[in-house]
Amino acid sequence: MRITDIELHEIHPPIPEWNRDEVRLSSGGNWDTRTVVVLHTDNGLEGITEWEGPCRDVRVADVEPLRGTNPARWLGHPSLPIWIAPAIYDLVGKAMEVPAYQLIGPKVRSWVPVSSWTVSQTPARMAQELEDAVSKGHRWLKFHTYHLHNVIEQTRAMQQVAPDGFKIHYDINFDNSPDEVLTLARQLAQFPAAGLIEDPVRSHDLQGHIHLRERSPLPIILHHCPLGGREAMMGVADGYMLGHSPVGQTLRRAGLYEAANVPFMMQNNGGNITLAMVVHMAAALERATLHHVTLGRMWSEDVVELPVIGGQVEVPERPGLGITLDREKLLRLTERSVDPLPNALLRIDHGPGYVTCARPPIINLPRDIHLHLPGVGDGYDLPVDLTYWHNDASAAFEKMWSQTAAGPMTEKIN
Repeated sequence: MRITDIELHEIHPPIPEWNRDEVRLSSGGNWDTRTVVVLHTDNGLEGITEWEGPCRDVRVADVEPLRGTNPARWLGHPSLPIWIAPAIYDLVGKAMEVPAYQLIGPKVRSWVPVSSWTVSQTPARMAQELEDAVSKGHRWLKFHTYHLHNVIEQTRAMQQVAPDGFKIHYDINFDNSPDEVLTLARQLAQFPAAGLIEDPVRSHDLQGHIHLRERSPLPIILHHCPLGGREAMMGVADGYMLGHSPVGQTLRRAGLYEAANVPFMMQNNGGNITLAMVVHMAAALERATLHHVTLGRMWSEDVVELPVIGGQVEVPERPGLGITLDREKLLRLTERSVDPLPNALLRIDHGPGYVTCARPPIINLPRDIHLHLPGVGDGYDLPVDLTYWHNDASAAFEKMWSQTAAGPMTEKIN
């Protein structure tokens, strides 16, 4: 069996209308496009995969070396990018007439816990995100905290609509001291929905992680492991995340986590094809017990179906990934056009009595902007909120749009 042909399809799955502006004004056009890849073999099989974003030359360069090779050569390969791996496991599983997880190991679970994901928004919008996650079958919601949103108020709003047992996953971007994070953890612990904290301090601060783990009322998760997963043998965290890791690396670290008897989760960006691969890996890795993160809920349509039920996904049993590419949807989403970003400004209310405006998206703002705004600074329970000022055709909007051409603009309003 040899890989003979490679199809590349740029698709534009729609973000749901109700939160489309918030997601796009936060992240720009990052989530407007995904690339679906179909590998063909000389014995008539197809293997599918995807990556987030358009058909970039650097990603195409990752795919081209597969041409003419036996896909089995790439199983568990440490240099095979995770965004290509699903197609390899899909092909070999189909050729062997076994589900993909059997290429990794015996099945240890039939249902795999998964998490929803979103961007940081106002407290009211975060409550809507949680309600939508519940409606899609989820029991976890992950988001990156942001110093221009009050995390305590976000949690308070989400708690009001969270059903019993629903949990929130806070990724706080390793940008504070252990004591500041401990204060946050103690504040969050008053809310039953508060679940865990990922990346609380800089990855190399292993003593800081240990200090937190010994004192935090919420579990601590380490994502970026400077010692390659050996941190698990040192008791650095309550659990670990493997983010965007090649399958070979995931398998090696999974062994470390099993030896240390600690849980881990995987995180890979993509839709339901990506989710299927994560589910197959988790099905065969004993300590992959935490909720695994993909981005499937971000889009209202996809080219494959893989439902979330009770916060879990059932492990497919058909050969390969066990999912079917919908060619009709693939064509329709390839032809779908993408609207420009909404004409709006970012509006930051911070206190007392200041407003800062900037042009979107949020990801283009300086990472440390909170340190340069009156009344903000470090911390998570501060009088600050970021909203959007949509173009209302007013002279005030036009003036501010012009003034923000060179960067954020701050005004005292009372």
